[in-house]
Amino acid sequence: MLVKDAVAIMEKIAPKKLALDWDNPGLQIGRLNNRVTKVLFTLDLTPNAVKQAVKVKADLIITHHPVIYQKLANVADNEWQKDLLLQCAEKKIAVLSAHTNWDAAQGGVNDVLAKALGLKKIKLLDKETQIGRMGEVPSCDLEKFAAKVKKVLGVPAVTFISGGKKVHKVAVCGGAGGDFLDWVLQTGCDTFLTADIKYHLAQRGAYMGLNLIDGTHQGTERISMQEMLNKFKKYTKVDTVLFEDSILMEVV
Repeated sequence: MLVKDAVAIMEKIAPKKLALDWDNPGLQIGRLNNRVTKVLFTLDLTPNAVKQAVKVKADLIITHHPVIYQKLANVADNEWQKDLLLQCAEKKIAVLSAHTNWDAAQGGVNDVLAKALGLKKIKLLDKETQIGRMGEVPSCDLEKFAAKVKKVLGVPAVTFISGGKKVHKVAVCGGAGGDFLDWVLQTGCDTFLTADIKYHLAQRGAYMGLNLIDGTHQGTERISMQEMLNKFKKYTKVDTVLFEDSILMEVV
């Protein structure tokens, strides 16, 4: 398999046309005709991920979050992410990313998240962007459902604020989904699971009668990386490995 073949496979799994306008999914660095014998999947391109790729002799790293969002003025080692790109280039490791296109894709971040939490009657949250999902769970207390979220995501803690309702109709959006708050309110959902919820947004949601749960950015997205790997393997027999580089903050 060549790098360009991996790009084509990811286009089938998470078409770039699904990405939001500001996003930059796709090949971040690498030669299209270089051979790929092993692929490492990881949420982010971190120093530990690059070290692991070198250790297992991976020729390609596929991440969820792109390293490059805006035009680069230079690629030097004075910034840590640029330094990682240099390291990959020097080791002839290509880097490919699927971001909001993976969020929106069928079987992507939000479908994995919804199914893992046991949501039934799953539907699109926002038909325009195709990001986010909503569904139903048996009616329960918010604290009980938040505890389930913590267990399913495997995070040390989640934060939540009550809108004064039982949990039944749930919306989910992996990563920072605060911009979807108004849309969630219009759907009639009583609970919204996302990440990076700001203080005043939490206040507003709760005052509008919406339960909010922050499952952390990493926690709500890394749950999908195994599925990305599984889908990729359906198209090729190349060796694959999943690397989970936890950067979650500790709780005392």
